[in-house]
Parts: sequence; C-alpha cells; structure tokens
Amino acid sequence: MSKSIDKAVSLIDTIKKWMSFLVLVLMTIVVSISVVELGIILYFDIFDPSDDILFLEIDELFRIFGFFFIILIGFELIETIEMYFKKNVIHAEVVLLVAVIAVSRKVILLDLEKYDPLAVIGLGIVIVALGACYYLIKLNSRSENT
Repeated sequence: MSKSIDKAVSLIDTIKKWMSFLVLVLMTIVVSISVVELGIILYFDIFDPSDDILFLEIDELFRIFGFFFIILIGFELIETIEMYFKKNVIHAEVVLLVAVIAVSRKVILLDLEKYDPLAVIGLGIVIVALGACYYLIKLNSRSENT
C-alpha cells in the first residue's frame, strides 16, 4: 500500500513541477510582451505628432508608471516561481515584496478624491502591516545568518 502512495505522491510532485514550469514560461512570455508594449506606448506618447510638446502629460505619466509597476510585479512573480523551482519553497520575503510593489502601485496611482477616507486609512494599515511583516522576516533571517 505504501508503494502505491509513494508513486502517487511522486506523480503529483512531477505534475506540480511541470505545471510550475509552464506557469514560469507563460509568465515570462507575458512580461516580455508587456515590456515591448510599454516601449511602444512610450514611443508613441513621446513622439505624438498631434501633441505640441515633446514631454508627457500627467495622465500619461500615471498610466506609464502603472504599467511599470505591473511589469515589476510580473518580474517578482517570475522570481517567486524560480525560487520554488530551485528550492521547492516559496519564500515569504519575495511574496511580501510582490505585495509591497502592488500596494505601492496603488498608492502612487491613488486619486484621493475618488476614495472614502476610511478606505485610505485601510490602505495605510495594509502598508504598515506589510512593512512590519517584511521587517520581521528580515530580522529573523539576519539572526539565523549570525
């Protein structure tokens, strides 16, 4: 009975690794296409013939910064999957970095006039909680290294 269970667990582990590899490849493709698309958007926004000035307007900057942050989140997700492949563990530090980048994106692109003050306070609490978690993880990893 235990041999069949071991085979089933081994098969599931192999399937999980292949699915993770497929997700890694797909994520890499998506991020690569996003980088190319960002380059195209930047080119057309900067060299827009209907625009009198060469510089970007504020709304264009916010849109482009949002795109940058989405690409950064994609990079961090790729790194998380790579870590899973290399060490068969998902590092909480990398996952927290993804969350910090996502929340940072939200804060940078936040239009305070559209949100209830309570929602902004909630976002602040999330930022403090993520910062505290990241600090505790770094503190723990430093104490383990010494």
